[in-house]
Amino acid sequence: MLGTVLSAMMLATLAIETIAVAAKPNVLFIMADDLNTALSGYGHPQCKTPNLDKLAKTGVSFTRAYCQYPICGPSRASIMTGQYPEKNGVLDNGGKVKKDRITLPRLFRDNGYWVGRVGKIYHLGVPGEVMGGLSASDHAPSWDYVYNLHAMESLTPGKAEDLTGEDSTSKYPELREEWKRRKPGVKKLMIPGNHQGSDQVVVETADDNCLLADGMSADRAIELLRERAVDKKPFFLGVGFLRPHTPYVAPAKDFAQYDYREMKAPSVAEYATADIPAQAKGKDMQPDRTKRRKIRRGYYGSVSYMDRMLGRVLDELDRLGLRENTIIVFVSDHGYLLGEHNAWAKSKLWEESTRVPLIISAPGQSASAVECDHFVELVDLYPTVVELAGLPADTGTQGLSLAELLNTPQAVSGRQDAFIQVEGGYGLRSGKWAYMWYPATKKYEEGFMLFDMDKDPKQIRNLAANPEHAETRERLHQRLVERKESAKN
Repeated sequence: MLGTVLSAMMLATLAIETIAVAAKPNVLFIMADDLNTALSGYGHPQCKTPNLDKLAKTGVSFTRAYCQYPICGPSRASIMTGQYPEKNGVLDNGGKVKKDRITLPRLFRDNGYWVGRVGKIYHLGVPGEVMGGLSASDHAPSWDYVYNLHAMESLTPGKAEDLTGEDSTSKYPELREEWKRRKPGVKKLMIPGNHQGSDQVVVETADDNCLLADGMSADRAIELLRERAVDKKPFFLGVGFLRPHTPYVAPAKDFAQYDYREMKAPSVAEYATADIPAQAKGKDMQPDRTKRRKIRRGYYGSVSYMDRMLGRVLDELDRLGLRENTIIVFVSDHGYLLGEHNAWAKSKLWEESTRVPLIISAPGQSASAVECDHFVELVDLYPTVVELAGLPADTGTQGLSLAELLNTPQAVSGRQDAFIQVEGGYGLRSGKWAYMWYPATKKYEEGFMLFDMDKDPKQIRNLAANPEHAETRERLHQRLVERKESAKN
């Protein structure tokens, strides 16, 4: 009799535990690569992102979200560890997160979740590692399952045009054959010329998603969602889309939405200022007006393609009935410069390089289709997602949870400014001010920049040397030094 009672109690306990596990929210963590805020949902007049706009209607869009380091490796490591780069030690694209670090996905894994990665979450070299089927900077303890991309990238058959670097397009047919001969996961494939991140190459393909990295990611993410829907175990799925990172590879129909002649691209003269530090200036890569417009078209077309693949994944989440119990985070690792300040790509403290789109949609949140104008940092995502899922907090994180802002976007925020760093420089966004400091080195003199973002949102007039703003500069400098020191601890 006692055995029967104990068995019944054990079955009841098991049933309760099963219900508790089933009630845990899933997490779909989606990250784009090199995506700035030039999006229709963020008020951009040209770039079309209907699926991101649709997602924003179910969540909160953060209008002043900033990365901690505008380079892929450090930014992604900061997001996944919940720590500033000075704390986790990843200060360049060659750095790796320590194996013993309880990363965001690993915390979910340790708490009974199935955890998987599709595409680029931690850093990987684009396009070299993608063409080689590699992911050398991944953090293995974070995942139960990984899907590494193996795509042709620049070599994808289609109309190719190199707008800024050494034109190697004539060698593509030969290189495609080399790609086909190589086994994935052995060695990255390098294309002659500057094709490893900054070269502005546009490739218009046939609408064949199986050849394209983001199509592959969407396909695999959909397959995994179908598996998770059957398994019923709560999941944390990280989906890393590559676009709009160069090369700008997308189907012709996505580029067809944009006429390069209509693209609004900044001119060289618009940002021809002499009062900025040498460290803030871009590389000597100044394409002519036509090429600038074509680059914009390439970038926007890639964004629209990524948005379309995002839509496929979100539609499947809805079809499977998983949406109501899934926390969705959409973010970019950092912004991107498209000729503003006569600079290109990232790694600078300018607004276009450091500000990112961030949308969070979570079960039970009361705010939706609204914007939050508080300063937030990407280091805040770790504690936010953990709190939303009801998991125990990780004491090693340095961010602040944004969970309350999902219910009351205008509530008082614990974060009053945003801290960013680059190699040799530090930035602070506080109130209406953008302040940058470049300490002196053997190569460069100490440099300062101060911009009134209300009056000068394009950051053209540097007020750092203006006596009228000396008190503001001193106050912001002290705060920046405080943030810099606290980021280490």
